[in-house]
Amino acid sequence: MDQLKKILTTPAARSTAFYYFGNIAVSGGRYLFHVLLLRLLLPSEYGEFLAYLSLLYILGIPNATVGNVVVKFVSDFRGKNDHRANNELFYYLIKKLTPLSLFFGVILIIFSQSLSVALKAHPTAFVILGASLFISILSTVIRSYLLAFQHLIAQIVIGFVEILSTLGLAYVFITLGLSATGAVLAQILAGIIGVIISFWIIKKEVLPAIQKTKRKFSLRSFTGYSLIYAVGSISLLSTDVLLARYFLTGHLSGIYSSVAVIGRTIYFGLGPLIGLVLPIASHRHSLSGSSKSVFEKLGGAILILGIIATGIFVLFPNFIISLVSGANYLEATGYLPLFAITMLLFSLNLFLINYLMAIGRPRINFYLLIAALVQPVLISLFHTSLSQIVWSNLLLEMALFIPLLWHVQKSKL
Repeated sequence: MDQLKKILTTPAARSTAFYYFGNIAVSGGRYLFHVLLLRLLLPSEYGEFLAYLSLLYILGIPNATVGNVVVKFVSDFRGKNDHRANNELFYYLIKKLTPLSLFFGVILIIFSQSLSVALKAHPTAFVILGASLFISILSTVIRSYLLAFQHLIAQIVIGFVEILSTLGLAYVFITLGLSATGAVLAQILAGIIGVIISFWIIKKEVLPAIQKTKRKFSLRSFTGYSLIYAVGSISLLSTDVLLARYFLTGHLSGIYSSVAVIGRTIYFGLGPLIGLVLPIASHRHSLSGSSKSVFEKLGGAILILGIIATGIFVLFPNFIISLVSGANYLEATGYLPLFAITMLLFSLNLFLINYLMAIGRPRINFYLLIAALVQPVLISLFHTSLSQIVWSNLLLEMALFIPLLWHVQKSKL
């Protein structure tokens, strides 16, 4: 008992606990945003918005890749007290990646009309998304530095600022008649506010820029695996919504979207802890060569909290659907328990993969890639009902969990 008390009262434990529960509050605020949309928009309109959001996730695959690379290497450099390397890495990444961000933004704007037809949506929203990609790489690098330097309290404050901005802007834009497009615009503008604040916090780490450096960063190998991680994780989280929008009616896609956004609160609730695995385990592994305690503490917290949240969703689906979505979405009740279990498994899978990446086993991401490739095939074959899509996702996550757990045990932590 004394040992447990000692562990729970360390500065690191207190900081992590504040970060987690602060993120729970931020996630609750983000959920209010979706509740606002569910109340203001019809099922078909909400399905349109979540299709926008899912497409944005997929377009953000390069950003997610960069984020993992930044967190991994900045954490390693911190462990070695190499402050110069962190400064040089910042400008190296901005120079290399800005053209990629501009390219994707232009492509999205060019194909906005075609995407609007395929996803039964308004083309203006895709133009807005394309314009937002112009600054997306800068945003990703800045936010990743914030995480790698473990400015945990600052992240919570920024999260609240973004939520309040999103809620206020979304209400104004939707009231003005912009519908789902207004919700997208509100999120993007709030994100820009968050990036400005984030840069102000990390500016002492990257300003002024160190000039005349010839340092070369060996990022290619880890970047490749990070790209696989981003493709796999984001695809598993987004492809089902896009395919449901494509194969099903507007109404049914809206029902599926409501199940997805409610069920994913399990993943988004656990996400802050999962996000700490890579920087903390990498830093600990770099210092001592062992990160077993990180695995046990974060893994135990993720498992316990995930089971509690999933149990609530399984036991009270009708109450949750009624409370969050309202009467228009009650037919989603029967699918929520299965989707909740799916999101618990998805969260555990990402935790295991992040840990293995942190200790130098990034090839594990090939399992994630295989799952991401199988998902659209399964849904393309089985999509005549919402039940088939939900069951396809659940079975896929179960199949992924087994080999990942085996590899963790084999690694001997």
